[in-house]
Amino acid sequence: MIRSDVLFQAATLPYELLTRNPVWESRCVRMLDELPPGAKRVLDLGCGPGNSTVQVANALGRGVFGLDYARAMLHRARARSGALPLVCGDGTRLPIRSATLDAVTFHSVLYLLPDRRAALAEVARVLRPGGRVALLEPQAGTANTIGGIVRAMGTPRWAVAATLWRGVSGVYGRFTRDELRGLLETSGLSVRKAESTLGGLAVLAVAERPLGA
Repeated sequence: MIRSDVLFQAATLPYELLTRNPVWESRCVRMLDELPPGAKRVLDLGCGPGNSTVQVANALGRGVFGLDYARAMLHRARARSGALPLVCGDGTRLPIRSATLDAVTFHSVLYLLPDRRAALAEVARVLRPGGRVALLEPQAGTANTIGGIVRAMGTPRWAVAATLWRGVSGVYGRFTRDELRGLLETSGLSVRKAESTLGGLAVLAVAERPLGA
């Protein structure tokens, strides 16, 4: 199996072309609803070509920045918006001080990471008490695959992107809602929700660092 960082380093432009569609980016905007009130310091982890980073930054301003391991992805994000603060780094060793962020967003990222627990432990570390993480990740289940692809057929460009995303996630991994909830809780985060979205293709999960932590 090709390492995910190698795959996405090589496939930057096709990935950007596939994900620059209204359905995908509308879910980036949807994640904004899950951030804590008054959030200003927000990390978009695994930002790729900047799809979700741009949406969050347009809404919240200069405190939003993106981090990705693939320099080619960061180059595409910079081309999309020269004003975005971007960092090349490892999601399991974040170059960020503890308890300094209001929120962290993952848009289809956690499933690609070889050490998911380490990444979520880092997220829990950098969030301030009351800070939140919002994740949109591929959902497990054959019925979800079939139903989601059928629902996507009405939007051809989204159907192509969804089919390819489903293929990649079949290799690197998908989550049930309970599995994603368990990973978040094991990291010391309090889960606020874990619900199906994108016609069953994805799980939207939101968790919070407890105020006393």
